[in-house]
Amino acid sequence: MVVSSDALALKVSGQSRQFIVTNVGGQDAVHLTATLTTALPTGTHLTTDCAALAPGASCMLTITPGATPTAAPGELEPVPAGVSIAGTNTNLLALSVWVLDVGGVYQGGLVFDIDDETPMTGGVGGKVLALSNVGERRFFGAPDYVSISPAATSTSDGAANTAAIVAQFGPPPNAYLEYPAWACHSSEEAGFTDWYLPAICELGYDANNVGTGCGTSQTPALPNVRSNLSDRGYLNAGLVNVWSSTQLAPSATWQQLLGNWPAQHQTRNALYVTEYVRCARALTP
Repeated sequence: MVVSSDALALKVSGQSRQFIVTNVGGQDAVHLTATLTTALPTGTHLTTDCAALAPGASCMLTITPGATPTAAPGELEPVPAGVSIAGTNTNLLALSVWVLDVGGVYQGGLVFDIDDETPMTGGVGGKVLALSNVGERRFFGAPDYVSISPAATSTSDGAANTAAIVAQFGPPPNAYLEYPAWACHSSEEAGFTDWYLPAICELGYDANNVGTGCGTSQTPALPNVRSNLSDRGYLNAGLVNVWSSTQLAPSATWQQLLGNWPAQHQTRNALYVTEYVRCARALTP
């Protein structure tokens, strides 16, 4: 037997999702039984129509999430629920189930955006913020502080901004001149290689009406780090100033202040200033 995925991530109180089990053997798979090897979070349920499968036939294990996540926000080593399915004449399939809320740790970072509109035979989409900084960097480290890529102006797509900056400037000549977009582009934190420098609206909202276009605390333009992590107390308060990848002018870019000094807000800063860099990545459904 084979299964459509060996792990599913679901949103708390979100849509049901399914493992599809298919018999790829040449004889009937009989007496199929699904067993919980590690308990599902409270309120999450498993149902199945798997009992016997003719060759080429499929059945489904359906997971319906409750309101309790797999782990508390910020827990660094969450353990997923475990499900196994096997018959008397089949191999055993070992499956994992995650129920996520913002602030949870999954795929290398803190979840700040959950997309529950992905196909139900896969996991949720969304975005995570890396668990740690890659250090402090000047926005662009070349001696003349030339402008970053003119294409890096999106307020919502940090991955595109990062790609544009890296395409224009390439690898830095040395570690001292490593710039924030490259630091994220080259990061391998938690074993992932698709990190990017977030855009300004991925990081927060325009609390002081400075013109970022990122909305307000009540109606932010995007699910963002400040709304879903910092404002809820899920982010280290010592993380004060972080670069965004959104260029404002040839010599400046937008920046997000997330700590308690000064008060959290969005602002602009010169490219030669040194600030923290925290990367993000999109979840793999």
